[in-house]
Amino acid sequence: MRQIRILVVDDHQIVRQGIRSLLSNYPDFDIVGEAADGAAALGQVQQLAPDVTLLDIRLPGESGLEVLRQIRQAQPEAKVLMLTSFDDEEYVLEALRAGAQGFVLKNVSDEMLVRAIHAVCRGEHAFSPQITEQVVRWVTAAPAPPVPPKKPVFEPDEQQILHLLVEGASNTAIAAQLYLSHTTLKRKLRKIFAKMEVDTRAQAAAEAVRRGLV
Repeated sequence: MRQIRILVVDDHQIVRQGIRSLLSNYPDFDIVGEAADGAAALGQVQQLAPDVTLLDIRLPGESGLEVLRQIRQAQPEAKVLMLTSFDDEEYVLEALRAGAQGFVLKNVSDEMLVRAIHAVCRGEHAFSPQITEQVVRWVTAAPAPPVPPKKPVFEPDEQQILHLLVEGASNTAIAAQLYLSHTTLKRKLRKIFAKMEVDTRAQAAAEAVRRGLV
């Protein structure tokens, strides 16, 4: 079975050594490189093309999030699993927006980290249970997107009247141009106002422009 080639990026040597020691117990993993900062990480990703990069958020110089963006920009297919102690909402959201396939806290069990690496290597997403709960809360707490108002349907003559309203024509000018009596024009204006849920000519003209009806 082909080994999963892993790059470990963390500014603490003892953490890198601990991850290497842990993953060395699994024959399907091969730690191909380590990096202590963003510049080294980018160089290692380009040189080694690891299957999965384990990336901390707090790094000297550029943050892990900025390094993540640069990795994904240079290699859109790169698979990155954030492995960090920080579970701040902004960190998680920014990492997901930047293209991280997973976000795992350093306090997870060995088995969970191993499963997360396998999942990310398969192209799936992986999260610590704590992070999963947070993501679910954020998604369910987010307000539903507003439902756009239904676009009214106008008769051809109503559409003509609406165009003339937007152009600033008076009722007298509209009636003359369309050969309508003032009574008929007023009736048609009332129908247009009802369809647009407005009360005045000015409101109708403004709404027509705002909603792209003319």
